[in-house]
Amino acid sequence: MIFAKTPLRIPFGGGLTDLRKYAERFGGATVSTTIDKYVYVGLKPNVDGYINLKYMDVHEKVSSIEGVRHDLIRECLKLMKLDQIPVDIYIMCDLNSESGLGSSGALTVSLLHAMHRFKGDTPTRQQLLEEASYIEVDVLDSASGYHDPSICALGGLKLIEYGTDGIRGREIEIPEIQKQVFQDRLLFFYSGRRFKSKPSLDLLNTQMDSALDTMHQIKQVAYDLEKSFLEGNLQHVGELIQHMQNLKQKLPGNFEDEYVVDLIERINKMGAYAQLPGGKIGAFVIIYSHEDQHNRIRSELSDLKEVRLNFSSEGTGVTCL
Repeated sequence: MIFAKTPLRIPFGGGLTDLRKYAERFGGATVSTTIDKYVYVGLKPNVDGYINLKYMDVHEKVSSIEGVRHDLIRECLKLMKLDQIPVDIYIMCDLNSESGLGSSGALTVSLLHAMHRFKGDTPTRQQLLEEASYIEVDVLDSASGYHDPSICALGGLKLIEYGTDGIRGREIEIPEIQKQVFQDRLLFFYSGRRFKSKPSLDLLNTQMDSALDTMHQIKQVAYDLEKSFLEGNLQHVGELIQHMQNLKQKLPGNFEDEYVVDLIERINKMGAYAQLPGGKIGAFVIIYSHEDQHNRIRSELSDLKEVRLNFSSEGTGVTCL
């Protein structure tokens, strides 16, 4: 069996400028990191002549590619020219899908990585991110932007730029002790609220011209984050994480409701900064504060579930079992 493993990610700033409608005109930029939670894909031949798929609580068993309901699996099989080959595909994820942590991008990269190895190929991570971006942005009509497949394929803490000359990422190289201090100041909570990205992104894309001023400010957040990380100014990094959330809430799309406004207000009143990741109202909230505030925050947010997440420097990987 071929076994691919790709990390999820948490964003800090610049998200949504990776959407094609913005990036092709102005160039986009994001800052994010991969984490120690993953999407796993197992792939092997099917001896009975079927395409046999198992993911979440779904089991698909079809005789041809046209019968595959899962968009990403179907389009990856087509792109890799495996649509006539019977296979078993098993998908698992450490966290719930549609959570705002890049699961669709990580899944697309894992599927492609497993399929390449199944064919005997050894693709680069750059190749995988470009193919995954093609499927999510071009084939599936902007179901996502370029960000998620890019950071999930590459791994690490990176600034990634998106433009007409392609997608290029660079590591934000900071001392390990500084990275650990930053990670220790972050808290992650899960609300259980799940929304799909595409309706939100469709609305933003249709009203992009009216949102350009805010979008330009969001792109600048990415460069300001990189600068602050390199200067060791973690307090400003926290402020920029909050600034990114404030800007998102000004955009057309599904980025706020009464619950989000109330949650952010509760967190800010405690002197902490917060962001709900993703191109929608995400299921997670990222909180930046000094460690001496953490117990109070946990007490005040007892209606949410705390989740332990750690940074990871690895990108997508594959093994044969």
